[in-house]
Amino acid sequence: MDRRLKFRHIQCFLEAARSHHLTEVARTLNVTQAAVSKTLTELETIMGMQLIVRDRSGLSLTPRGEVFYHYAAAGMESFEKGYEGLVGLSDAPSIELRIGVLPTVAARFMPQAMNTFFAQATQPVNFALQTGYNRHLFDLLHGGKIDLAIARIGVPEMMHELDFIHLYAEPIVLVARAGHPILALPTASRMRAVKDYPFLLAPKDTRIRPIIEQSFATLNIPLPGTLIETVSNTFGRSYLPKSDGLWMISYGVVGDLIESGVLALVAEPLDSTREPVGLVRRLDQEMPVAMRQLMSILLAQTRDLRPLTDSPG
Repeated sequence: MDRRLKFRHIQCFLEAARSHHLTEVARTLNVTQAAVSKTLTELETIMGMQLIVRDRSGLSLTPRGEVFYHYAAAGMESFEKGYEGLVGLSDAPSIELRIGVLPTVAARFMPQAMNTFFAQATQPVNFALQTGYNRHLFDLLHGGKIDLAIARIGVPEMMHELDFIHLYAEPIVLVARAGHPILALPTASRMRAVKDYPFLLAPKDTRIRPIIEQSFATLNIPLPGTLIETVSNTFGRSYLPKSDGLWMISYGVVGDLIESGVLALVAEPLDSTREPVGLVRRLDQEMPVAMRQLMSILLAQTRDLRPLTDSPG
């Protein structure tokens, strides 16, 4: 390896690849933009090739830059793990990572993610884990009360100065208890029969309510007249198996009950109800190794997530 290649060259290159803007790289590294440009130019001179394209839209990697990023990022992660492993042997204090997650994520993904994280951890890490609905999680993130949110993508004004990494798309599903009378009807006729049963529905101030209303409007079907408006997943999961009620809710809330046969899909979810769920963090914050490890675990956990394609009934 060329002896001119220094740690600062790799660090600057990785931040440029992640941030895409000189100003953000300079702020993260606490140096001037001119210093960032000089360091990147030195790196390309040492490598003998162009790694980064600079234009009005910011910074982007060339094909060779993409290859170099893959190996440089892996090498940096190994270095950081080795360093933190040694630090962990001392009396260094444990790390606290503050995570906010949707209730569906808390039940469906976080237990396995926590087990995997602790199996791989090289030093103590304390997690402060709390659940909440989308708007609340974004408020906590913007207010600096949590370090990472696992939430649905927000409206543009909510996403200001935030980074979103997609994990999966979660549909809103219409479910009933196994053996419900509506399941005996032809699939094409079921939505018209929804009005004949009590209907559990999220209140108007929730994110999924307009999505549900729009899905009924798309089918030219009015909302049922007998409504139970609630945000209580606990109530819905307990009430539905014991009643003829119907429930339109995010798949993650009832996925285990569908897979176990307690509940059944009344109709295939509409594509328009599938909402992106992902990892959300502030662009102005540093990303500690513990956060990167957890994000990597969640990305791997959801990469091969089986799409919801089971036939209803």
